[in-house]
Amino acid sequence: MRKFLRQWRIYFVYTGLFSFFVNVLQLTFPIYMLQIYDRVLSSQSMPTLWAITVGAVGCLVVMAGLDFVRSRLLVRAGIAIDESLSRTVLSSMLKDAGQIGSQGYSQGLRDVNTLRNFFSGNAIFAIFDIPWTPMYLILIYILHPVLGMVATGGGVVICILGVLSDKLSRKPIEQANVVSNAAQRFTGTALQNAHAVQSMGMITGVTEHWEKMNRVLVGLQTRASKRAGLLQSITKSFRVFMQVSIYGVGAYLTLTQASTAGCMIAASILMGRALQPIEMGMGTWKSFIEARSAYNRLDTLFSAPPAQEPMELPAPSGAISAEHVSFVAGGKPLLQNISFALQPGESMGLIGPSAAGKSSLAKVLLGIWPASAGKVRLDGADIASWNFERLGPYIGYLPQDVELFSGTVGDNIARLGEKDSDRIIDAARKAGVHDMVLHMPKGYDTPVGPGGMALSGGQRQRIGLARALYGDPKLIILDEPNASLDEEGENALLQAMEALKRLQSTVIMITHKPSLLSGVDKILLVKNGQLAMFGPREAVFQKLQTSNVTRMQQTAS
Repeated sequence: MRKFLRQWRIYFVYTGLFSFFVNVLQLTFPIYMLQIYDRVLSSQSMPTLWAITVGAVGCLVVMAGLDFVRSRLLVRAGIAIDESLSRTVLSSMLKDAGQIGSQGYSQGLRDVNTLRNFFSGNAIFAIFDIPWTPMYLILIYILHPVLGMVATGGGVVICILGVLSDKLSRKPIEQANVVSNAAQRFTGTALQNAHAVQSMGMITGVTEHWEKMNRVLVGLQTRASKRAGLLQSITKSFRVFMQVSIYGVGAYLTLTQASTAGCMIAASILMGRALQPIEMGMGTWKSFIEARSAYNRLDTLFSAPPAQEPMELPAPSGAISAEHVSFVAGGKPLLQNISFALQPGESMGLIGPSAAGKSSLAKVLLGIWPASAGKVRLDGADIASWNFERLGPYIGYLPQDVELFSGTVGDNIARLGEKDSDRIIDAARKAGVHDMVLHMPKGYDTPVGPGGMALSGGQRQRIGLARALYGDPKLIILDEPNASLDEEGENALLQAMEALKRLQSTVIMITHKPSLLSGVDKILLVKNGQLAMFGPREAVFQKLQTSNVTRMQQTAS
């Protein structure tokens, strides 16, 4: 983060410079009042009044202009922060989210937003103004030491009240945030499954469960609000008490001829200006804490040594192999010692019982999850040595749960990249969805809605297949591609497999349906994360049939 701070330093240097002049010009009013009481009223001089009034107005106009420029500088700093960090943080979030068991740096963009709002909001002004508080206190001491001690004591008490307020309300606020996040996740899940909730009569149960969470949330927030409200009331009352004190002491000093009425008024104004940044700092302390936490998290993110940029490799032909691949997650082995090889243009069916490790193997083959042992090689190179941005156009992947992005059908097929109409239509034809898309309200410009909610499950899966085939990729992995397909969709899938074979693309298809395996060259059977069988389709099916017959005979006997 220090590297980025150096980029933004110019904004803060000039903000600090303008803050100096703004705070000096803040002395305009107390000096004006001092001159009114001690010179104008005593001398009854109208020219003096006009002269100091014109000078004061000029100073206030200049101060307003400098304050405006200062605020614009901080707004620009916020924009620069967003432009510097957002893209990098989002890329890191996407990479981290793909790792199994990862908590994900889910609040990365929120942290950037927190910093941007902090640097462009009111809270940061306290940082630039608090250093000038001693200057105002010194001026009060110059007016009279007793007035200075009153103002200093008031500042100390306000600081104590602010720290006390933070300590008393922090814990319930943190607990309330945890409960609030859990309630939001619960509500989001319920809304996503609204049809199931309604059809199975779960509305009452969902509502009662949410009410329990909400009662806890309201209780915690109420507790924090009561504590904070009590201390805020005390602080406000003390603030008025300080005004009474400064005027009372000032009047006493005036009556005893130790000071003047002008000094009393000026000291009151200076005290208000001295305590204002402290009050603002205490009132926005939460913003300081949040910004510091966001900075520390981002600093941890950027402190990691940058990954070495891999050497650019030639376009892959699609040859893929697994060499004694194992994968462990959370101490549990999901894959153990799996080896196989496919040549460009070959197709393979990846089969096995549920939870056997098929989808895990697919993610390891794609390099989404790094192998714990062994190597996955694409065209002889370790999959980890490829730059995924360059490799991506040569890879097609249809995950088990297809998620589309907000945008049009064409946007999703084109992988949210630059839309090439010919390539989009070509991918749609290969996936057998061209006619289906043409019958949509706006064809390829039909919005799919968030997550593809405007489409049926079968339509989402078929558009996901077209996305996987976009750009003639050389390695395609299809995870349960027929899960939401009807007969027409399955026929289109088989035709797509034939088209891919003609294009010499390597295809790996995970499925439980034997009819979809009629055109594949090889079969890999996985059981309990281990390779049980691998070989030509007919040979594997023959072994499976013989094994089933033997098992039935043993059961019968």
